[in-house]
Amino acid sequence: MTIKQGDFFPIMKQPTDEYIVVSALASELPNALPEKLLFTGVGKVNATHILTRYLVNNPQIRTVINFGTCGGIHGVKKGEIVKVTTFVQGDMYCGNLTEGKGITYGDDPAIAGTLNYGTEGVICRTQDQFVDNIETLDKLQYLLEGNKFNIVDMEAYALAKVCAYMNVDFICYKYVSDDADEEASDDWEENVHKGEDLFYDILEKEHLFERLQ
Repeated sequence: MTIKQGDFFPIMKQPTDEYIVVSALASELPNALPEKLLFTGVGKVNATHILTRYLVNNPQIRTVINFGTCGGIHGVKKGEIVKVTTFVQGDMYCGNLTEGKGITYGDDPAIAGTLNYGTEGVICRTQDQFVDNIETLDKLQYLLEGNKFNIVDMEAYALAKVCAYMNVDFICYKYVSDDADEEASDDWEENVHKGEDLFYDILEKEHLFERLQ
């Protein structure tokens, strides 16, 4: 679902028409201030389908800015917003057909495994499960393979891969809503909306969005 703010609502207007802000759920951005805002729904399939369809129908878009919530694993704190520049697919494993987990067999090698959009941000692992038990993520195996990660989510890798396929820049910020532990569900429900203002501050300071009244 695409949200287009009307003239009677306060909005955040981007400097050009080449941006789209993407989030999984309206509950993550309940004030819906960005002028152009796309909600994908939860999970890699929904994220892939909705963003691909949007980019095909809006070829002027050159930059996708993703915001969402995440579980914190390593080197991050609950309640902070982090920039993500490296993306790992957590539940992809093709056995001996590839060189390891997270690599999709048959893909162009440039996009078959870890996706990098810079080096200054944290590493996000994406999988189709809400993490409330870190031990289920075969974390030790990933560390042994050098694929360590800082946060977990359910859409970012898919969005990053769509952008890689379609030659669109991808920028990602995540609000650490929980610690991916047994309290994660309750923490997420309580904190899901709390990163919104932090994200809007970044849009203004880093991406020249203007807040209109």
